[in-house]
Amino acid sequence: MSSERGVVQVPHALRVTAREHGLGARKGLVRNEPKRFPWGAVLPVGVLGVFLGWLAVSYAIEDQREQGAWYFSLPLLVLAAIPLGFVGFFLSAWLFRPRPPQIWVAWYEHGVLRHTDRGETKPYTWDEIAAVTRQDIRVTNGITGAGTHRLTIETEHGDEIVVGDEFDGIVPFAEGLCDAFSRARLPRDAARLEAGERIGFGVVGIDLSGITQGGRRIPWQEVERVDVRQGVVEIRRRGDRTPWTTLPAPGFPNLAVFLTLADALLRHHEA
Repeated sequence: MSSERGVVQVPHALRVTAREHGLGARKGLVRNEPKRFPWGAVLPVGVLGVFLGWLAVSYAIEDQREQGAWYFSLPLLVLAAIPLGFVGFFLSAWLFRPRPPQIWVAWYEHGVLRHTDRGETKPYTWDEIAAVTRQDIRVTNGITGAGTHRLTIETEHGDEIVVGDEFDGIVPFAEGLCDAFSRARLPRDAARLEAGERIGFGVVGIDLSGITQGGRRIPWQEVERVDVRQGVVEIRRRGDRTPWTTLPAPGFPNLAVFLTLADALLRHHEA
C-alpha cells in the first residue's frame, strides 16, 4: 500500500468495521503522531534556571554571612525565577491539557473509515461523502521551499475528517483517496447533470447550460477553456484577454470531478 509508511499497526476495530460495512479491500492507511513534550526546548531553559538559582542562592548566603544583607542578591534571584517560572508554567499547561487522540484514517475500495484510540470508529461509503478537498501549499524563498498539506473529507451527515502533516504519508494517501473518490463520484454527478440538476463546487456551480458564480453566469457556448495553471483554476470566455474568473486550486472541493465534467460539457457544446 503506497500510502502506508513503515509498519502501521492496524486496530482490530478498523478491520471489523470495514468488513461489516462492505468497504472492500483497504488501499491506504495513515496515522497521526500526537505531539510529544518538547524536552529539547524546555530542558536547556530549565538547566539555565537551575544554574542561575544556584548562583543566586550562593551569592545570597555569602552576602548574608559577610554583610548581613542577603537581599543584595535579589536581582539575581528574580532573574533565575524567570526561566524556572517558564518551565513550571509549560509543564503544568502540558500535564493538565486534554490529551490529543491517536487517529487512524483509511480508505478502501468503497469508502473511508476513521478510528481513534478512544473507541470511536466511523465508516463512510463514497456515496456518504459530500466533498474531498486538498490544500497543498508550497512556500519558497527562491532557493529552498517548504510545503504544507491538508486533506479535508466532508460527509453528507456534516462530519469532517481532516488529515494534515501530522499524519505520516499524507501526500500519497491523499492522491490515492482523491482519485478513488473522483472515480466513484463522477458517474453520480454526471447523472444528476443529465437530470437537469445544478452541481455545486464551492462558490461555482455547473449545469447543462453553463457555469454560475454568485450572480454571474456564462453559457458553455462562450467558454473557451476551463483548466488549472500554476495552482489557479481559470475559466476563460472566448475572445477575452483576461479570465472570466479565477479561483485557487487549493481548497477547491471535488476539483478533479469539476474539471472532468466541465471538459465533457465543453466538448459536447463544441460538437
